[in-house]
Amino acid sequence: MGLKPVEALKKGLKILQTEVKAKKEHLQAQLAARKPISPDDETWLDHDGNLVDFVVVVNTLETASDYERELTRLDEQQQSLVKKLREAAGEIAKAVGKKHKRIACS
Repeated sequence: MGLKPVEALKKGLKILQTEVKAKKEHLQAQLAARKPISPDDETWLDHDGNLVDFVVVVNTLETASDYERELTRLDEQQQSLVKKLREAAGEIAKAVGKKHKRIACS
């Protein structure tokens, strides 16, 4: 049996936080020591390493009196974050990109 919806989101958030923790701490230590980091690392910190939006979505749904109704009120980006959290928690299968086979014409 699966987890309750909010519990699954919290599990997914914890997994994502664990995945980014080491790299984030390393980069933040470099910045604190006034050492430069690469532009790619700066981008990572601002995007993939920044889980604030995930935390906000989890808190919003956790404190909602009606989870399902609040879920429908989320915008497209927030819905995407919910999907990523559910994937991380193993509640839904990760989306796999479609590959198209090219057929060579002769």
